[in-house]
Amino acid sequence: MKQGDQTALAELMDLYGTGIYRTAVLLMKDIHLAEDASQEAFIKAYQRIHQFTGQGSLYGWLLTITLNQCRTWMRKSAWRRLFYRAVPEETMIPRPTEVDHQGPEQSFLRQELLGQVYQLPYKYREVIILHYYQDLSVYEISEYLGEREGTVKSKLFRGRALLKNVLEKEEWQDEGSG
Repeated sequence: MKQGDQTALAELMDLYGTGIYRTAVLLMKDIHLAEDASQEAFIKAYQRIHQFTGQGSLYGWLLTITLNQCRTWMRKSAWRRLFYRAVPEETMIPRPTEVDHQGPEQSFLRQELLGQVYQLPYKYREVIILHYYQDLSVYEISEYLGEREGTVKSKLFRGRALLKNVLEKEEWQDEGSG
């Protein structure tokens, strides 16, 4: 792909497309926006392949481009308004391998939790998704986001605390109404 041939781009998309797309869906909360963002990320990668130095993995480099692309889209005012609307259920995509092994109750709880993750401010949602849904280490997240590990740990801590507060509040409401 260093020469920029389209066959290599197609192979790259076949190899990493699902992971890149899944990350975009989880961050953007909409399959259509995620599709556009991930396509643009691959186009940028194709155009800038000469900038890939070989340090780190190619997937990590693509993931960084995707994260930046998602951030760019989120900054646009039109997208920001869409971001706060209710998330249609059909746009949420759980991991197929996990859904196959889960019962209906586990699947429902997973979707409920993901719905709460979607309500977090973007800076916390981003690290929560990368850590828990994409199984990246704190070090990997810090590399991809260009932030210090301490910053990533702090965002994870605050994001988990926000989730805990919301979940405890919901539990209290459920117990109080029953």
